[in-house]
Amino acid sequence: MKTIICRHCDMVSKIPFISRKHVAKCSRCNSTVYKNTKFNPPAMLALCLTALFICYPAFILPLISLHMLKITEGTALIDGPLMFLHSDPIVAITVFFCAVVAPVLLLLSIAYSSLCIMINHYPIYLPKVFKLTRALIHWSMLDVYMLSILVSISKLLHYADLYVGIGFYFFVALLLVDMTIIANYSNDYYWKLFHQRNHEHHNQLKVNC
Repeated sequence: MKTIICRHCDMVSKIPFISRKHVAKCSRCNSTVYKNTKFNPPAMLALCLTALFICYPAFILPLISLHMLKITEGTALIDGPLMFLHSDPIVAITVFFCAVVAPVLLLLSIAYSSLCIMINHYPIYLPKVFKLTRALIHWSMLDVYMLSILVSISKLLHYADLYVGIGFYFFVALLLVDMTIIANYSNDYYWKLFHQRNHEHHNQLKVNC
């Protein structure tokens, strides 16, 4: 009998048979313990490459431009952490990690693990990539950054003229693709594919020998 442990309350449960697009929740804490994803590794790889392609303009190009006293100044996503670097470096590093580093590392780790499974390549550190991916999901906070942008826009509208930059549209596109990836990525499903295909690979090697 195959079992799974809830990451929140450590309850051991039997892995249920569920159809695609459905999730299984822990009977104790009601958190999601297993998800039967509809996206296979090739689809996840394509989404990750798309998101990585969007990252550069989303981070570098101006999100909003502020016009006040005949002066117009644009602000990019990368400028946010830099503003706090001298006054509060801890906040600056935290914002930079959650808004830039963690999302990019998450996309790279999912893309790499998807590629490995696609080409039947199983390096000894691939399980560590799975564990890193599971941790990074909780630190990737593009949605929180978007919320802070919307709050800032609503407050600054009373004091100056605001213009949406092209970087804002790239950031919205990145956020939508990133949310699609996180919503459909299943760490347990990747572990299952890893053990299954790794087992088949070893059996094939034994037959060839």
